[in-house]
Amino acid sequence: MGDRFTEGLFMDLIDDAARLITGDVLGDDIPLVSYTLKDREKKIPERKEAPLDALYREVSSCHACPGYERRSVFTRPVVKMKPRVLFITPFPENEVVFSPESLKIFRAWWKLSLLLDEGEWALTSLIKCPVGQFDRNAADKCRMALRTEMAEMQPDAMILLGYDTASYMLGKGCGMEELRMKRFVVNHIPVFVTYTPSDYIKNPSLKKAIWNDMLFIRKQIGTEDRSS
Repeated sequence: MGDRFTEGLFMDLIDDAARLITGDVLGDDIPLVSYTLKDREKKIPERKEAPLDALYREVSSCHACPGYERRSVFTRPVVKMKPRVLFITPFPENEVVFSPESLKIFRAWWKLSLLLDEGEWALTSLIKCPVGQFDRNAADKCRMALRTEMAEMQPDAMILLGYDTASYMLGKGCGMEELRMKRFVVNHIPVFVTYTPSDYIKNPSLKKAIWNDMLFIRKQIGTEDRSS
């Protein structure tokens, strides 16, 4: 009797366990649910390439014109986001935008004459490869790259250095005397024109004209009240 009682009790426990697993205590069926453990390993998000990084990577391998044959390294511009002034030269002087002598003069122009702070200027070139002289075909190939730089940097103003840069970007065939000391607009950005540092190196008599340009431009960009 005791053995049958124990056996019955044991079987009842098994039945109760089965009901708990497959249904509720009242015998209602509950569908079985299966679970899959998802991969919980944290994935490091891919670093999004900055627009100008992507641009310069593309330009550095560009073979659209013969200028790439003279390129040993890509001349990376001086980039600032939303600078007060973006300077644009016609082309890089070899592997850097400016030669050491030109760079010394350039720094004197923006630092001492235009009274710009360190983070207020950016520098790029119309043609990206060091072609050695202005080439309209090369400028045409690089035009969209410059447009992208302008759109991304969003400068308050641009200063076009040299006749080739100015005549190309403004679409004017007149001489420097008619381009200087005036305000133009390109893509809704105020634009001004002056000589390049290499122009001054070749012709030091341009010093007075350049100084007058600097006085005019700093009034236009709002730095004339700063102390030097």
